[in-house]
Amino acid sequence: MRVLVIGAGNVGAEVARHLTDRGDHVVATTTTPSRVPEVEAVATEAEVLLGSDREAVSRAAAGSDAIVVTVSPPVTKAMTADQREASYREVLAATCENAVAANPRTIFFSSISVYGDAAGEITEETPLTRDRDPSGRWFAAAEDAVLSSPSGAVLRAPDIYGHPNDIDFTTRVRFAHSHFGGSVPFDAEATFNRLHHLDAVGAVVHLLDEGLSGVFNAVPPATWGTNGEVFDLLADQAGLAGLEFRGELATPTGAISSQKLVDSGFEFSHVEESVE
Repeated sequence: MRVLVIGAGNVGAEVARHLTDRGDHVVATTTTPSRVPEVEAVATEAEVLLGSDREAVSRAAAGSDAIVVTVSPPVTKAMTADQREASYREVLAATCENAVAANPRTIFFSSISVYGDAAGEITEETPLTRDRDPSGRWFAAAEDAVLSSPSGAVLRAPDIYGHPNDIDFTTRVRFAHSHFGGSVPFDAEATFNRLHHLDAVGAVVHLLDEGLSGVFNAVPPATWGTNGEVFDLLADQAGLAGLEFRGELATPTGAISSQKLVDSGFEFSHVEESVE
C-alpha cells in the first residue's frame, strides 16, 4: 500500500513508522525543513510542504492508495480566538480540502471539540456545536471536506498523551504558568478525556486497514473528572497555583461513546487509571 501522511507530528510520525515497518510505502510531510531527517527515519520518503498548498499535496499524493491527515495547529498559535481563526482555517480545513481533491480515500484525525459543550451520552450522531469559536468550527469544516467523499473517514479524538516527545500533564500545568500566566482557554467543567498516542495510531491504522468510512469517536471508556478537578490536583501536587479557565474552548461535559469503533473490531490497549 502507498500512503501519504500529511503532518508528521507525534501521531502522524508514529502512523508513518507503523506502516513503513510493515512494508507499506509511506510519504510523510513536515512544514519544517530541519525535521526532514527525523521524518525520513520513520517513512519511506519525506516531503516539505504546507497542507494548504493544493499543488504540492497533489504531487505528494501521486499514486497513493490513501491519505492520512494528522495536522494540528501549533499550541502557541491557538491560545486566543483571533490566533485560532488565523491558523485553524489554513491548517485544518484547507489541508483536508486539498487531501480529498488529491485522493477521495482520506482519513482525518479530528477532535472532540466539534461537539462543543454537549452533555449526556455523546455518540457520532450527536449534533455538532454551534459555538462560533474557531476550533470546533474549523475542525467541523475539515470533517465536512473529508466526508464529502463516500470513502472519507473521520476519527474524533481527545487530548493525546504518552509520546516520548510530549510533555506530561504536570509539565503542561507548569508550561501554562510560565508561558501564559496561568490562564488557559479551556472550560473547567468539561470532562477530562485523553487518548494514548499508541491507541491513536492503532485507531487510524484500523480505519485504514478495514476500509472504514464515516465518523468514529476514539475516546477510551475511562473517567478522571473535570478539567478543573484534574488540573487543580496536579497543580496542588506540584506546589503551583490553580489555573484560570477562561471557558473559550467548549468541550463536552458528557460521556463520549466509542462503541461504534469498538463494534468495528478496535480495542483500546492503553487506558491508565491515574493522571500525571
